[in-house]
Amino acid sequence: MPSCQVKGVEISYLEVGQKSSSLKNLIFIHGAGGNSGRWINQIEQLGKQHPERYYAIAPDLPGHGQSGGEACGQIFLYREWIKEIAEAVGMGRIVVVGHSMGGAVALDFALKYPQFAAGLIIIGSGTHFEIGQTQLEAYRRGEYTMEQVRASFASSSPTHLVQKIFQDARQSDPWARYLDFLACDRFQVEDLQNIVVKTLIICGAEDINTPPILSEQLADKINGAELRIIDNAAHQVMLEQPEIVNKHIIHFLEEKQ
Repeated sequence: MPSCQVKGVEISYLEVGQKSSSLKNLIFIHGAGGNSGRWINQIEQLGKQHPERYYAIAPDLPGHGQSGGEACGQIFLYREWIKEIAEAVGMGRIVVVGHSMGGAVALDFALKYPQFAAGLIIIGSGTHFEIGQTQLEAYRRGEYTMEQVRASFASSSPTHLVQKIFQDARQSDPWARYLDFLACDRFQVEDLQNIVVKTLIICGAEDINTPPILSEQLADKINGAELRIIDNAAHQVMLEQPEIVNKHIIHFLEEKQ
C-alpha cells in the first residue's frame, strides 16, 4: 500500500487513478474499528471502469490497519486527520465518502471546510449515534463478538462474508475500536442546512446499527440530498450489495459533471 507522512505518522491508503488537476478527487473514510479494506469493492470498481476520470484514496485512519499513530476519541480529530491526509497526498477539493463513523467525519468536514468539499456521500450514518454506556464499557474491556458482527449484516448476507469481517475485526486494536465508538457516542451534529454541496445518502434497509430513519433525517435536513435505501443489506451495505452501491455512487459522480 502507498503511504504518506502526516504529523510524523505514516498513513497507509488504498489508491486508484493518477493524480491530475482534471480528475475528480474522492476520499473514502472507514467506520469504527475498520480499515481501508472495507472500501475494496468501491476502489476496485473505480479502477476498472473510471481510472481516467477519478483519483480516489481510502486511508487507514491513525491507529487502524497499516497506519501508525493512535486512534482518536473525537470525530473532529479524525476530521483534521482527513484534511491533512488529503493535503499530504496532494488532493484539491474532494468528494468525501464516509461509512458510519466515517460518515460523521465527512459531515463534520463539509461543515468545517466547505471550500474543500466538492460533494458528500454518507453511508449508514446519522446526526448522532446511540452507543450506550454498557456497550462502551464492553468495548473498553476489549469485548467484540461474532454476534455483533452478524447483527451488522442482513439476514441474507453470506456467512463467509460475515466471518471475513469478524476475523478482520479480531486483528484490529481493541483500544482503537473503543476510542472510535467513544467518538461516535460523543458525536452530535447540527446546522446541516449549512451543508451546501451535493449529497448522496445510502443506507441498508435492514440496518439496525444506524437505522434508515437516521438517513431519512439526514436527507430531510440537507438541502437537495438524495436518499437511496438498499434492500437485502444492513450496516455493511457497501460490502453486502457492492454493485448497487457502486451504481449509485457512479451515477451521483457523473451527474455532478
